[in-house]
Amino acid sequence: MAGDVVVEDGVIAAVGGRGAGGGAGIVDLGARWLVPGFIDLHVHGGGGCDVNGGGLEGVLGLARFHAAHGTTALLATTVAGPVDELVAALGAIRTAMDGAGARGAAGGARVLGAHLEGPFLSPALPGAMDPAWFAEPDAAVLRRLMLAGGGCLAVMTVAPELPGSRALVGELVEAGVVVSLGHTAATYEVACAAVRAGARSATHLFNAMVGFHHRAPGVVGAVLESDAISGELICDGVHVSPVAARLALALKGPEGLHLVTDAMAGAGMPDGIYPLGARSVRVAGDRAVAVDGSTLAGSTLTMDRAVANAVRLLGVSVGDAVMMASHNPARLLGLDDRLGAIAPGMDADLAVLDDELRACGTMVGGAWVSGPPM
Repeated sequence: MAGDVVVEDGVIAAVGGRGAGGGAGIVDLGARWLVPGFIDLHVHGGGGCDVNGGGLEGVLGLARFHAAHGTTALLATTVAGPVDELVAALGAIRTAMDGAGARGAAGGARVLGAHLEGPFLSPALPGAMDPAWFAEPDAAVLRRLMLAGGGCLAVMTVAPELPGSRALVGELVEAGVVVSLGHTAATYEVACAAVRAGARSATHLFNAMVGFHHRAPGVVGAVLESDAISGELICDGVHVSPVAARLALALKGPEGLHLVTDAMAGAGMPDGIYPLGARSVRVAGDRAVAVDGSTLAGSTLTMDRAVANAVRLLGVSVGDAVMMASHNPARLLGLDDRLGAIAPGMDADLAVLDDELRACGTMVGGAWVSGPPM
């Protein structure tokens, strides 16, 4: 639908019919798409930057890289590692948040907080992470991490079958942290109990969890059955077969899935070897694989490509694909009163897409951090 969006003081002031056009500060987008900015809840790196070992510059660097692909807000995501390393990473994420303000992180996407992928995960399903750094839930470790982050912890991935996980889930929910089930061998029954306890997301649905079986549906079955929990989807055509993704979509609807990149440092970079925490990952083409070839190790995905893939591989409308990349993650974080939609009073976090759904301009808090498109 053609029309004008008026931005004042970093906020959408009006949305309506066609204006007169012309004048200072007016950008004519032509036939391009104007959509709510994308919100990536699971991103380890990009543009050569890595969250675990990159410090503040690593966090700011990935925020700048992903802003060029339509991401206006993100959760900087760690992989499991030594607790001291995670404490340092959380400190850097908190500093990035404090310095971002309304205009994003040093000319990039807003850093909304942290997603801790571990350390309370199952060694049976480590993915590309080093299970030596996995641990059973420990209240003292959790509180140290939460203190280090100064309130920046927004999502934590947990394996709900581990001893002590029920109390851990309760403490996280009480603190307002989204509990996401992942890297888990949990049964359907254990997963359902975690959902009843407050778990609201599944980390990279289908990946690093026991596969669905008709007599043992596992976490996948629990997630696909329940409206109380949503699922991350890495829509790159590599991590999840389009057939499985379409089945998940048929059961959950576009409202029940949120697109993520799970991107690592090699996203947007030439083929080569890049870090994912302490692990080395080989990037070749569109695949990121542990150097020993044993497993996928994050992705090279960007959010604009994820949206385009959702349209191409899942057959959803552009509107539904954008909702999965913007409104749904905002709702999961409880931020849908100001992010994830184009409406008066919402923050002016916007992305401009060309006819192939590639980002060609990104606005954060009313300022162009990539573009403006001409």
